[in-house]
Amino acid sequence: MHNKLFEIRQRFDVRMFILYATVPLLLGLLLFQIMRLQWFDHEKYMLQSEQNRLNLVPLLPVRGEITDAHGKKLAINRIAYRVSLIPERIGHPDQILDVLAAMLAWSPAKRARIRKRILRARRPDRPVLVDDKLHWNQVAPLAARLHHLPGVDVTAGSFRQYPYGELTSHLIGYLSLSREHDIDAGYLPTEFIGRTGVERSFESILHGHPGYQREEVDSRGRRVAVLQRTAPIMGKQIQLALDVDVQQAASDAVGNRTGAVVVMDVHTGAIIAMLSKPGYNTNLFITGLESQQWQAWLDNPEKPLLNRATQAAYPPASTFKLVTAMAGLQHGARLARGHTFCPGYLQFADRRLRCWKRSGHGRMTLHSALVQSCDVYFYKLGDQLGMAAISDEAHEWGLGEKTRIDLPPEARGIIPTHRPYMMAAIKDSQTKRKKWFRGETMITAIGQGALTVTPLQMARLAAAIANGGDILKPQILANQPADILHHVDIRPQDLHKIQQAMRGVVTEPHGTARRVLSHAAWAAAGKTGTAQVVKMSQHDNKKISKTDLLRRNKDHAWFMGYAPYKKPQIAIAVFIEHGGHGGSAAGPVAAAVINAMARKQVAMAAH
Repeated sequence: MHNKLFEIRQRFDVRMFILYATVPLLLGLLLFQIMRLQWFDHEKYMLQSEQNRLNLVPLLPVRGEITDAHGKKLAINRIAYRVSLIPERIGHPDQILDVLAAMLAWSPAKRARIRKRILRARRPDRPVLVDDKLHWNQVAPLAARLHHLPGVDVTAGSFRQYPYGELTSHLIGYLSLSREHDIDAGYLPTEFIGRTGVERSFESILHGHPGYQREEVDSRGRRVAVLQRTAPIMGKQIQLALDVDVQQAASDAVGNRTGAVVVMDVHTGAIIAMLSKPGYNTNLFITGLESQQWQAWLDNPEKPLLNRATQAAYPPASTFKLVTAMAGLQHGARLARGHTFCPGYLQFADRRLRCWKRSGHGRMTLHSALVQSCDVYFYKLGDQLGMAAISDEAHEWGLGEKTRIDLPPEARGIIPTHRPYMMAAIKDSQTKRKKWFRGETMITAIGQGALTVTPLQMARLAAAIANGGDILKPQILANQPADILHHVDIRPQDLHKIQQAMRGVVTEPHGTARRVLSHAAWAAAGKTGTAQVVKMSQHDNKKISKTDLLRRNKDHAWFMGYAPYKKPQIAIAVFIEHGGHGGSAAGPVAAAVINAMARKQVAMAAH
């Protein structure tokens, strides 16, 4: 019995010893933790507490507006409300999205698109834009219930609007929400960024700088008070050289046809009009384009997203005869200062190269060949010159190279060369060849074959002929000094011959543009062109109707020139895709542009 009591006592003493040893140790650990929290890590946890209590909200800047040369608004900002949310504060996304969809009347497709945007957010602590361009009566019920929706916010802001829509779509461009690479570059997830046109090229000027608002929030992330506010800096307004009235006149003249019109100041390179048809509604991009609409544009055979003025290159047809003629004069070709006979064809080996006038033009000089656009004359002149001389002359006048306009992307076009020749459009190594044939030189001399140019390049060529040989960089902004990329060293008497022939195209009895341009408000000079196209069979594309197939088999129509003839102000290039004859299809558009410019000058003088 005694031994048993001793064992119990011993076990009790051990337990008490462990207790006496553990309590001070635990108290020491507790004291150490208190000291660590109060002294050593005080600043760290104070900062975390402040971060939980304070919220830094970015304030988006108002984008700079865009106007034309006379102050007409091309891109403006409208006051509206936007709804955003911070993903890490909203709890269950689907529940919140159900509430927002019901209150803001979202379609199922829109709800799905916004849900995907939230799930893809790289920074869950940053706001994600879920709706925009809202009126107060749309957001008022939501704003009254924000205390039940932590992480959701309604703010006043602005949205972009393009008053002229399709008329200026390719030049002005559009905006869209920032993407991952934009966020990496410093943009906020809720910001809109220029994607094409002027909006893209001058993004750094138009965008502005964001501000910030420091807010105090409660434990659920709801705003309690605004502690500090740094106002955003508005983007700068820019003024374009574009005259929207001239643009409208060109659009009206083109009508429902497909094509491009470029009007350029011959002395400064200022772009007075740049039209590409068909266009597209840039306003649809602001809050996220529906995939069906985007796909419809992509599937449209007329390619409304393509800027035909700068991105599309076509055979220049007879407008290129001006380059061939200048090459003949510069290189002293015998035919350039002599004459030949056109019977309506040129017999070349076992082939007949036809002139557009089957009955022939008769006796042709350089002047009459340009006025009447005789193919046979230029077949022979091209053969005398050789491809090297023609290619060098084309490059000298700015063809086959980008114009450097501040409107990427831009097509370069193709100027074939004989040394060694490879078709730029052919990528199959089995079909590449290095031999250049005389017949190809003849075809190139009249602007056909592998040769391609853009309407902008042809407008610049017309400007250079008018101003004495200055190759200008096209200027989009207003009041910019001339940027002469280089000067063509052409003899004044030779250039005068070209100018006289271009005037004869409009005034002489057999001139190819006389009927449509001889009565224009300003005396004009120019050159027409009719570019042959590869004929399509009805089996080539079963989706094309018979009527559309007939239209697509028609030739392309060109006109390029300048006005007034004696004191040039503007250069013009008109391209009508599958328009037919250059004089009858493209000439009237040039006349409409000239008349619009003349009316504008009279109106401005009256004021």
